[in-house]
Amino acid sequence: MRSLYLGSVVEKSGKSMVTLGLARNFKGRVGFFKPFKERLIRVGDRVIDQDAYLMRNVLDLEQPEEVLCPFAYDIFRPTHMDAIKAAYGRAACDCELMLIEGTREVTTGYLNDVSGLAIAEAIGADLVLISTPEPASLDKIAMLYKLSASYKIDVKGVVLNKTDDLSVANFLESKGVKVLGCIPHIPEMTYFTVKEVAEALSANVLVGEGHMDRTVEGVFIGAMTPETALKYMRRHRRKAIITGGDRSDVQLAALSTDTSCLILTGGLYPANQVVSRAYERGIPILVTRYDTLAASEMVEHLIARIEPEDTEKVRLVEKAVQDNVDLETVFG
Repeated sequence: MRSLYLGSVVEKSGKSMVTLGLARNFKGRVGFFKPFKERLIRVGDRVIDQDAYLMRNVLDLEQPEEVLCPFAYDIFRPTHMDAIKAAYGRAACDCELMLIEGTREVTTGYLNDVSGLAIAEAIGADLVLISTPEPASLDKIAMLYKLSASYKIDVKGVVLNKTDDLSVANFLESKGVKVLGCIPHIPEMTYFTVKEVAEALSANVLVGEGHMDRTVEGVFIGAMTPETALKYMRRHRRKAIITGGDRSDVQLAALSTDTSCLILTGGLYPANQVVSRAYERGIPILVTRYDTLAASEMVEHLIARIEPEDTEKVRLVEKAVQDNVDLETVFG
């Protein structure tokens, strides 16, 4: 059984997406392991890692998410490598390839000798780095290449995500970095659902509970006059509008356009007229205790997730990796 460690160079590199795409393109049976939990979701009475939930269902794995992703990283009370290796053994299945997904950054755990590089060495996995093409990311790629020489691991190369600019790949190649592919930006992968927004804001769903699967393509703050807001809102579809709970004028303007949900801040509830209009149009109203600035920042940092039943997103990921990554080198 071979193993491949997927290490993220920077946050929001698309590590989970690439991991899923590789799993879907491998011709044999694939297993999955992720040492440290990150984005947590509630499924029934369990709180589990989101990526473990996705991969378990997509790959039809027998082990529960608690086995596939067992630990939480604490820099002051670190998990020891022996425990990680034992957990990897429990997660391993009768398969030809094990994919090990790292944390938001492959260097997490370096201080306690449980970084992605150290884990890859300990379990005998090859390493694939995943990065975005920003200049700061490119410097980190070069640094990680040099750092990896201190470990007994085979660095397959780097997958650049959210770019189709081959000049960046050529630049890295000229510096001795193997580029395994450039995956262009996929707008659909950045969209999230109203349900994800509500969970991120711990919001109360006042109306529209049956429409929480609506897609959100953009988020806007409604802090202007109703006339100006209306002109602006008409130019954007499937949006979420963040505004104060007492701004009925802006709320009604939003409800007259292609709006996926209203996010009302400050714990203030809307007027009955707004509730009635939202109910008629099937548009969820989310009420959060956070102020407008805090709510907008939280939603801005929200990372869209892929649900196992979202077959269209899974198909897009599979095709993007198939068309843009050197799978022969990755799996060879």
